Amino acid sequence: MVEELHQEYLIGEEIGRGRFGVVYRCSALSTGKMLAVKSIDKSQLSDAIDREGVELEATLARLASIDNPGVVPVHAVYENSESIHLVMELCDGPDLLEWLRIRPEPQVSEHEAAVIMTQLMQTLETCHKRGIAHRDVKPDNILFDRDGRVRLSDFGSAAWFGTQNVMERRMSGIVGTPCYVAPEVLRGGEYDEKIDVWSAGVVMYIMLSGGAVPFGGDTTADVFGAVLRGNLRFPLRIFEGVSASAKDLMRRMICRDASRRFTAVQVLRHPWIVTGGTVVDTI
Repeated sequence: MVEELHQEYLIGEEIGRGRFGVVYRCSALSTGKMLAVKSIDKSQLSDAIDREGVELEATLARLASIDNPGVVPVHAVYENSESIHLVMELCDGPDLLEWLRIRPEPQVSEHEAAVIMTQLMQTLETCHKRGIAHRDVKPDNILFDRDGRVRLSDFGSAAWFGTQNVMERRMSGIVGTPCYVAPEVLRGGEYDEKIDVWSAGVVMYIMLSGGAVPFGGDTTADVFGAVLRGNLRFPLRIFEGVSASAKDLMRRMICRDASRRFTAVQVLRHPWIVTGGTVVDTI
């Protein structure tokens, strides 16, 4: 099937690289439409979780993208014994991580952050309604399209948690990126889709702090320890100009107790989101 990929698409330059895959610009030979292709080397898949994630990526990304403009859709999949190639919509803009790096002012205004968070949470709400958890929400996986809208990409760590035989299917396994992973993931056992809300809250914190992370450390073990402790702080020198409403929302998203943590729906109903980051502080 990989031969068919080259028969139908012209592969161009590399435009991105992740843990397993390399993303190239490509064009459909029949229409000239510009797209992207993510090529995954199967030899780099070290365990069953990685292999399962890659196998599910195309299926879950396609399901997540139906009537959901905030997801980068997968148009076609080509596979052989050595590799998998996913042909996707091309997002011409930078990812959120690069966007934060190239800004003249590292700290994002509350209004700008609210626009991005609204789009991201709307996307996650739809995914969660369909029983899909992304499990690796971070700035690198949030892309801007040509219209400036954010698109969630890379469903390689995604999982389905829907109902099966009348029983709710829970998720397990340690996945994600250290600074963004929720504490219940690190503790082992089962967890639910609120892990995405935690990660999105960390993204919000990074935008409003100008790049600081809520849980850091010199080593991965240090970061994991900080995440497990979950002591969320807002240093005055960084957050002096940030509203109480924004801090309230972050506390409800980056909440160590998952039973008390907001859902995506609750985030979208919060006054800071509803007013586009312009709410007058009453909290």
